[in-house]
Amino acid sequence: MDNKVVSFCKKNYYLLTALLMFLAYPNYDLVLLKAGAAAAWIAFVPLFVFVKDKKPVDVYLYTFVAGLAGNYLCYYWIGQFGGHVSYGPAVILLFLIPYRSMFLGIKVLLAETLSRRYGKLGIVIYPSVWILVDWIESVGFLAFPWSYLGYSQYAFSPFIQVASLTGILGVTFIMILANRALADLWIRKKSSPLLKAVLRSREMKVVSVVTALVFACIVYGGIVLLTAKEPQKSDLRVSTIQSCISPWENWGSNRFRYLAELERITTESLADNPDLIVWSESATLEGISYDYDSGSLNDFEKELLGFVRTIDRPLVTGEIGYIDDLEGFMPQRYPLNSAVYINRYGEVIGNYAKIHLVPFGEWFPYEKWFPFVKEITHEFGGSDFIPGDMPLLFQENGHPFGILICYEGIFYRLCREYKNLGARFFINITNDGWTDSYSGHMQHFSASIFRSIENGVWYVRAGNTGFSTIIDPYGRIRSSMPILLKGHVTGDMDFSLNRKTFYSRWGDLILYAAQVMLAVLVLHYLFGTGKLWIRHRNEDRRAGRS
Repeated sequence: MDNKVVSFCKKNYYLLTALLMFLAYPNYDLVLLKAGAAAAWIAFVPLFVFVKDKKPVDVYLYTFVAGLAGNYLCYYWIGQFGGHVSYGPAVILLFLIPYRSMFLGIKVLLAETLSRRYGKLGIVIYPSVWILVDWIESVGFLAFPWSYLGYSQYAFSPFIQVASLTGILGVTFIMILANRALADLWIRKKSSPLLKAVLRSREMKVVSVVTALVFACIVYGGIVLLTAKEPQKSDLRVSTIQSCISPWENWGSNRFRYLAELERITTESLADNPDLIVWSESATLEGISYDYDSGSLNDFEKELLGFVRTIDRPLVTGEIGYIDDLEGFMPQRYPLNSAVYINRYGEVIGNYAKIHLVPFGEWFPYEKWFPFVKEITHEFGGSDFIPGDMPLLFQENGHPFGILICYEGIFYRLCREYKNLGARFFINITNDGWTDSYSGHMQHFSASIFRSIENGVWYVRAGNTGFSTIIDPYGRIRSSMPILLKGHVTGDMDFSLNRKTFYSRWGDLILYAAQVMLAVLVLHYLFGTGKLWIRHRNEDRRAGRS
């Protein structure tokens, strides 16, 4: 039995990548797993080594299998969206996990194909392909830029300061660079048993250069953090309210109970004398702004606006926005997942409609062609929102800010757009309670650290069940409260810490460079292959004539 296990491990060691992926990202809240982020630096080494001499179809299949196992371990919790339907988790995971694994397979197959043709460039081809596919995953209806490898390092503050120069894609680039370099060294060691030869090899020199690059990033980040100012004053004090509303209970029959709890916790937060109150995405699921503008406020909305007047503090909270449109001769009303900004006098100043809706969960634009898909998403509790069309800035005490709803915090280009519009801080309202896991909460939160570093602005995060935090422009958590705990967290923002970053000004230059390099290589590869095919065909013809 032991021999069979050993034999299986030797033949399938590429599956170590799945385990290392699991360790790399935030998962269970266990002390032993806290240092698991280090696994990200070697997570793909076993896979890269294993597929080195495999046929292209095998490269894809083995990567796909490793992806199935790794993505399930990392993202099993997403199945909880359909958890109240018996077959819900299975349906979601049977779509999501192969979908995620497909992209992983594309990354490795394309990178390996080009690397075999352009051997010495392989060390940069792999990370270039990786971030190109990561970028592709951030556009279109199915955009889901969640699982970037760089997010695993959210707690490694000195290293991730490089995101202010390169963005999250640059952090991922460096990490895949390290994985590829170590894989090449392993391959070299397998072919050269003499340690002396390995130490003098080109692969060892590359590892040394990559190690120096990582060390330089850490030193740069260390200097940035050592020279960064500490907050000296409070330009704006904000309290976020964590009320732990159930995502599965009926809103209509429980809304006044929920509101009473929000009012209680908010009243407690007044002891901190905040300038601004922030509730979560799911705190007030009513058409507040629409009903206010039309003069048809219901009892819930009247009580809410009256409470805001009583506490004499402005409030940002989630709502269901609406937009009217004429379709033919029949007026249609479309819902939006929105945030509403209410001033201290209980007046609705404006609302922002979420631009990046969760595919299937919040909208499905192809329901005319695939009505059965819409029926399934409705069974799971999915919504019929339409997306907003533009970012919108609000102001509090003269300080402009942008609102991010739920997973919009993972869309780095949207946040950069907000910064360039003049935002001094971001407010992210979210509801991760449905995930029913530490992993879901913390994987979502990890992106917030990068958005603040990339853009050099403060980041306020208000989660229904957490993780509620206030993050400074260097990605340092200034205030926070535990997940799944009712209460509030208050923090001060000193906007003199805000800074202009290279990334916010110039964007994803590393992505553009990767795109140009890969375009040249792919064209050369295709053109060269075409010329080779023509030459062989002509040779065959001449051989046939002779």
